[in-house]
Order: sequence, then structure tokens, then C-alpha cells
Amino acid sequence: MGKGLLYQHIMELKRGNEDSFRWVYEFYHQQIYHYCLKIIRLEPLAEEATADVFVTIWKKRRILDPQKPFVPLLYKIAKDTTYNYLKKIAADKRLKESFLKQADDASFNKSGEILFLEKESLLAVQQIVEALPQKRKEIFKMRYYDGLNNQSIAQQLNISVNTVREQLARARQYLRRHNL
Repeated sequence: MGKGLLYQHIMELKRGNEDSFRWVYEFYHQQIYHYCLKIIRLEPLAEEATADVFVTIWKKRRILDPQKPFVPLLYKIAKDTTYNYLKKIAADKRLKESFLKQADDASFNKSGEILFLEKESLLAVQQIVEALPQKRKEIFKMRYYDGLNNQSIAQQLNISVNTVREQLARARQYLRRHNL
């Protein structure tokens, strides 16, 4: 593919041309899907993440610069999206179990570098959660790891529901600042 063709489609995509968006989607979909799958390892979530990447491209189409390399931007969005999915996996016990099972099954077929990067990603999520202040971390884990609702957390910790909400909001804000 020549640079001119991609440039044309990015220009048209920027203007809201759906055919150019479809071209970009069809041209890059498989690459982005495989990238997401390598990190997430769960096909349904990798498919969702891939779709989210292209939704983000569509939403941000007006700020695309055809003069700048498109592929690195696409992979940056994919990386950010997959990290958000890793956070979702870490917060959902059922997904975490599937993820870990997939990791064990796939370990035999992966290079050491890929395994290292995947473990680093999970460690990064865990480290950021562990860096939260103690009470906030406890509330966060009860909500997102244990699946308790705000009322149950408040009762168990003998605090108000508003305190739970405030601590969760601050935790999510902290995670967003760290691109999770």
C-alpha cells in the first residue's frame, strides 16, 4: 500500500467519510485484533477491545493529522484500550480465572518476551491498585474484586455509603491518571 492511499483515506476519514473509515477498519482490523488478543488472551474481550479501538478512531477523527504516522497512533489507542480491559479482567473474578487459564494454556506457545510483557501488564495494574491509600484500596478491592455493592461495603466497614462512593471516585480518578 502506498503512503498516498493511506493519506487520502485519513483525510477523508477526518472529514467524516464512512467509506474511508471502512477502508481503514478493513485494512487494520486483523492486525489490531491480533495485538489485542496477544495481550488480553480472551477472544470475546479482544473482539470488544478491537471494536473500541476503531470507535475511538471514529470519535477522534477530526483531530487526525494525515501528516503524522497513523499506525503508531492506532497501536497507542489499542494499547490503552487493552490496558483498560486488563483492569476489567483484574476486577472480575470470573474473567480473571479465564485469563489465567488462557495464560497457562498459551504459555507453551509464547515466546519469553511476550510472556514477560503480559506479566508486566498485569503487575502494572496490581501495583497501581496496591499504591492506593489503605482504606481506599480496601474499598476498591471489595467493590471491583469481590463484587460487593456500595451498601454492603459501607455496612462491612461501618462507614457511610457516601464515603464509599467518594473513595471509589478517588480511586478511579487515580487509575485514570495512570492510564488505567
